[in-house]
Amino acid sequence: KNELLAEALNALPERKRKIILLSYFLDMSDEEIGAMMNVVRSTIFRHRKNALARMKNFMEGKKNDKHK
Repeated sequence: KNELLAEALNALPERKRKIILLSYFLDMSDEEIGAMMNVVRSTIFRHRKNALARMKNFMEGKKNDKHK
């Protein structure tokens, strides 16, 4: 599962990957990430939500490929 997670992270655009890493691995809030990246909190929220959806789709697609 760790390999699949790493692949999903690497498939993201750099900005979205950075947001996910800061949020989940460094436990930073959207507000803190926004201040660091010079954007508003709602933009970080939107990017994070979109990145998680992309990762989910990527991982489900890989899972389904293995079952074929």
